[in-house]
Amino acid sequence: MSATAPLSKLAELRAKTDEDLVSIIDNALEAGLLLAANESDVDPAGVLHRRAADICADTVMLVEKVENVGERRRLEEKLRQLRNALDRRLQVQTACS
Repeated sequence: MSATAPLSKLAELRAKTDEDLVSIIDNALEAGLLLAANESDVDPAGVLHRRAADICADTVMLVEKVENVGERRRLEEKLRQLRNALDRRLQVQTACS
C-alpha cells in the first residue's frame, strides 16, 4: 500500500467531517433565527431569546473550525443575521421599558 492511499482516505474523511460540521452549524443557525424572530408577547419570559443567544455563542466557536472558506463566509453571514435579530429584540425591550 502506498503512502498516498492513507493520505487520500484521510483527506476524504476530513472533507466529509467538514461537510457534516457545516450542516450542523447551518441547522443550528436556522433554529436560532427562528427562535430570535419570536415577538416579546409570544416569549414574555425570554426563554426562546436566551436559547437563540446560546446558539449564537456556540456557533461562533464552531464557525471558526470550518475549513471551506466559502462555507465559512456563508455561515458567518448567517451568524451576523442572528446577532442582528438578537440585538433588535434587546433594543425593542429597552425602548419599551
